Amino acid sequence: MKKEKIITCIENASGTYELCRCYFEYEKNYIYYYILDFNAKLFLGIEEDDFQLDGFQIRRVNDIKKVETKMDICTLINRKQEILKNVKKPAVNLGSWQTVFESLERIGCFMIVENQYKEEFHIGRIIKAKKKSVLFQEFDADGIWQDASEILYEDITNVTFKDRYSVTLQKYLKNQENKK
Repeated sequence: MKKEKIITCIENASGTYELCRCYFEYEKNYIYYYILDFNAKLFLGIEEDDFQLDGFQIRRVNDIKKVETKMDICTLINRKQEILKNVKKPAVNLGSWQTVFESLERIGCFMIVENQYKEEFHIGRIIKAKKKSVLFQEFDADGIWQDASEILYEDITNVTFKDRYSVTLQKYLKNQENKK
């Protein structure tokens, strides 16, 4: 699918109850999103799965191989249930990965940073957004904070935040933040 058609589809669905079924280069299955904001490089969406929303995601537009809007009984139910009624779009500047991370640093939440092509992920918090990378502190499977590491923006496919997983971890690991 050509990039112009992808952008048009995302633009038409942005801010509406139209779900976007997105197929990514690195993913076998599609993912449903309500699109909240976008530009030619990045989009901010909220994932929908079986009438539930679970956090925000920022993904690269170039990784989309195909996108289509979905209007069916599930979409109508979401609309009747007003699933988006209490969703407040986070103040994230999608200008570049640097501005994204600067915005997320102000929000102050834990997040998941991924490279889907390499099946790599980091869970933790931003230390500092730089020009070409983000200094990121993550914790291991036991909740032990690790030394900060640098993640190049070119290696990031997506960022997830304010999702059930990250919010729960933040609640329990917050007291351990200053022990490192």
